[in-house]
Amino acid sequence: MKKVCKSFLVFSLLTGLAFSSSAQERDPGLERLKALVDMGAAPRSALEKAQATIDDRQDDAILKRTLYGELRVEDFTGTNVSEMISAAERRLERVEKRLAEVKPLVEQGIYARNTLDPLNEELAFRQNTLQLARDRASFVRRLAEMAEAEQAVQTEIAGPALTKPVWRRFDGKAPFSAPRMKSLFAAYEKKFGRQMPVSAYGTTAFHRALGFDHTGRMDVQLNPDSVEGEWTMKLLETLDIPFFAFRGAVAGSASGAHIHVGPPSLRKTAVAD
Repeated sequence: MKKVCKSFLVFSLLTGLAFSSSAQERDPGLERLKALVDMGAAPRSALEKAQATIDDRQDDAILKRTLYGELRVEDFTGTNVSEMISAAERRLERVEKRLAEVKPLVEQGIYARNTLDPLNEELAFRQNTLQLARDRASFVRRLAEMAEAEQAVQTEIAGPALTKPVWRRFDGKAPFSAPRMKSLFAAYEKKFGRQMPVSAYGTTAFHRALGFDHTGRMDVQLNPDSVEGEWTMKLLETLDIPFFAFRGAVAGSASGAHIHVGPPSLRKTAVAD
C-alpha cells in the first residue's frame, strides 16, 4: 500500500509540473520526469500518464478550434474534418484505457469504488463529443457535395440542356441583397417556426477549392421536393430572386439536395481541359 501511495504522489507532483507550460513547447517538467524515470526514481507509468495528459490537452485544443465554433463550418476542409474526428477518438480511447486500469484496483480494494464515478462521467462526455464530431463531419461532407454539384452545373450552364440534378431553375432579375435575405429569413421563420437551414452563405473553403466565387450567394439545406422547399422556391420567384434547386446526384458526385439562392457562382480560376 505504501508503494502505491508513493507512486501516486510522485505521479501527481510531476504530472503537475508537466503541464505548467504550453503543450506546443518542449515541457521542462516532462523532461525532468523522463530523467527521474531513467534514474529509476519514478515509475515509467507516471511518464506515460503525463505524456497522455499532454496529448489530451493538445487534442482538446483541436476540438475547441473545430468542433466548438472557433472554425466556422463553411471554412472546413478535409484535413480539418480528419483532425477533429481523430482528436475526439483519441480522447475517448484514453479515458477507456484509464478505466481499464483503475477498475482492477477498485475491485482489489486499493481505490474506493466511487473513484470510478468521475471516470464514467468523463467517458459519457467523450462519447457524446465523438458523436457531435461525427455529426459535424457528416454536415461538412454534405456541404462539400453541394459545392461539387454546383460546380458540375456551372460547367454546363451554357449548354443546350441543364443537367438532371437541377430540378428547377429560375432566372430572376432582382439582386440577392442583405435586405432581401433578411426578408426571406423572417418570412420563413414566421411560416415554419424555425430558422431557415442555411448551410453556406458566401464563399466557403469548398467553393474556393473548386475555383468558384460564391460571394453574395447562399445555399439552403432544403429538399426542393419538400413542403418547405416548395414554399421557399415560390417565395424566391415572388421576390424575383434567381435560384437553382438541386434534388439528385451529379454523375460521379453524390450531391446533397439543396437550393442555391442567387445567380450562378463566378469562376475564379481557369479549369484545365
